[in-house]
Amino acid sequence: MTTTAELFARLSGDTWRISHPFSDDLLQANALLHNTAATEEEMAECVALWCQRRQPCQFGRVAASEGRIHFCFLTERAVSEWIDEEISEKIAEEQQLWKQRAAIEPLRGAHSFVLIVASPRVALAAPDQHLRAFSDRILELAGWQFDRCGVRRKNVVTSGFLYLKHPTDGEFYGFRFNADFFACAGDGRWWHDHRLPGGIAFTANSTGHMIAVRNWYAGKNDGRVWALKQAMLTIRNAMPTRETDGVEPWVQGRVTWLRPLDATGKPLVEAIRCPLERVPAALQGKDWTRYEGLLHTDHAVREEFFLDREVAPTESKPYLMDFTYLYDEKQPDFVDFTDGKPFTDEDVYDEIGRPEDWTHRVGTTSPSRSEREAATVAKHLEACHRWDLLSGIVLEENE
Repeated sequence: MTTTAELFARLSGDTWRISHPFSDDLLQANALLHNTAATEEEMAECVALWCQRRQPCQFGRVAASEGRIHFCFLTERAVSEWIDEEISEKIAEEQQLWKQRAAIEPLRGAHSFVLIVASPRVALAAPDQHLRAFSDRILELAGWQFDRCGVRRKNVVTSGFLYLKHPTDGEFYGFRFNADFFACAGDGRWWHDHRLPGGIAFTANSTGHMIAVRNWYAGKNDGRVWALKQAMLTIRNAMPTRETDGVEPWVQGRVTWLRPLDATGKPLVEAIRCPLERVPAALQGKDWTRYEGLLHTDHAVREEFFLDREVAPTESKPYLMDFTYLYDEKQPDFVDFTDGKPFTDEDVYDEIGRPEDWTHRVGTTSPSRSEREAATVAKHLEACHRWDLLSGIVLEENE
């Protein structure tokens, strides 16, 4: 089997990037993430700020603002020099710590896990089959379960469970999440929505865990409705990448978009009533059952990203995707993703370890650095703190 280091060495430079430089926010974030003098805590602060202010996903933005993202970083040295077992071990240790805290510290544990390969070479790699092979290898080392192939091409769905103990019955419930893929290479391309600083990244966001914490521990009872609003706003907030007055969303260069209700005000799935008592202005007249997109939001590493085309190969046949699993108890995925699937203590502890054996991982030794190097990192971080909220983002009122 080809190793991560060998796949890293095969990455080719992105000649398109020479005439299409990165956006300022990615340049500023990468200046810190690629600085070998930066600590993992500083890197995490940088990416959390970026998630709050420079990307459209409502769930990621909320998780970042509440400190509910667990970050795992692989540096250029790690992917170029470590053996695969060392890489896999670091990811496994970070995931275990993430799951331990999420299971029993509901008001402090993270809903999301973000694995980032922070590497200048990866950031500047062409989105070709070499980057695809490298990304697939990192996904494999992360150990997420392979569920099924996507509808088209070679795309796959990979997932896992995040656990939470119920405050009343004392039982564990697991909430399924799917892994998603992001890369610097997406910046400025048709899949601009799936850019993220550093190099490449995988995110695991458990919406069900977020809902359960709100309902079980934060004194709220609106989890499903809240989640639907966030999901619809995330799709609505997809960033246009073309300067055009085109009415059709794909003409504007959006990768996902909300469907309009039909002429009689009905959604595509007519049998499902709208669960929103009050519909935000940005969502009025929009379908609460299905949405569309040039990429499928359940897929991990997507073949479409690595064909390096000016327009999405799915532009003439967009995907049709589902909102109803977030709130409709009759949907097949509702229990796994939203309501929670019961697990025994033994099942959970077999995966995350028994509490009496838990320890906080010591982690990577902080880099030795001079005062000048520390000042440079601080300057980079200060630039990140100056980021504004991404233009065009619509937020839920009183979120």
